[in-house]
Amino acid sequence: MYTIVIDESGDVGLKNVRPDPSPGPTQYFCMCAAIFNEDNREQISEALSEFRDRKGRIHATSMNHFERIHLSRTIATQPVGMLGVISNKLTLLEYLSEARKTPTHYYNKVSQYLFERIGQVLGSFNIPKEQVRVCVEARTQQYSSLISFLHSIQTNPLDERSLPIRNVDRFSISAVKKKDDLFMSLADFGANAIFLSVRKDDRTFGINETRYLRELSPIFLSSKSGKLVPKGLKPIHSLEDLGLDKDTHAELTQLRNQRSDYECST
Repeated sequence: MYTIVIDESGDVGLKNVRPDPSPGPTQYFCMCAAIFNEDNREQISEALSEFRDRKGRIHATSMNHFERIHLSRTIATQPVGMLGVISNKLTLLEYLSEARKTPTHYYNKVSQYLFERIGQVLGSFNIPKEQVRVCVEARTQQYSSLISFLHSIQTNPLDERSLPIRNVDRFSISAVKKKDDLFMSLADFGANAIFLSVRKDDRTFGINETRYLRELSPIFLSSKSGKLVPKGLKPIHSLEDLGLDKDTHAELTQLRNQRSDYECST
């Protein structure tokens, strides 16, 4: 049995979005999916034990820089796979005009890109959807809306790139609180690492940090060449659309995972 945990980092709202650095809603929104075999739960849990707080939880935001690097390296040694998506809201304001009315629409659309990648991985590694459960962090989003949205895509995909979503059983998706499953922290930390690699708002003094994402690269799915982008890390719709500075663009382009067992063939 496989479990996929999903979390996000950044705001889902599209109203009053301005280029970083600026106050208000974040320019970027990122999602991460972490997949693991339940047979490995005990091993992974033991490796994460030193990072738990008094309540048995893992909160990366309460860790300093070096603790985060240590956690990144620890996770990167575990039998876990990761996928991520990055959205620059400024490139979607016209494309997703309806999303300005409700953040649920935007959340669902970004989720679609992540579920396309999840479906590709399940197909590439011949993992039957009946052997997979999907846990999405329980927040204010209407997950019944997400399930209905995925159902409409599975029934009538408007683009062949959405076909892999059929490899996901929408009824396997459930909302889980972080306090109820330690493993939700895998997706939480992955999403935060992706977000920090592109975020440059006032709260980070206009500085982004790609170190944690680099440390996690050994467990991100990749193409045959080992590149993380776009098989394991999907920019919406391209790296150019993210509006990154030259150095960050180059760093994301150069991210590699040369492990053949993480190669996504489809």
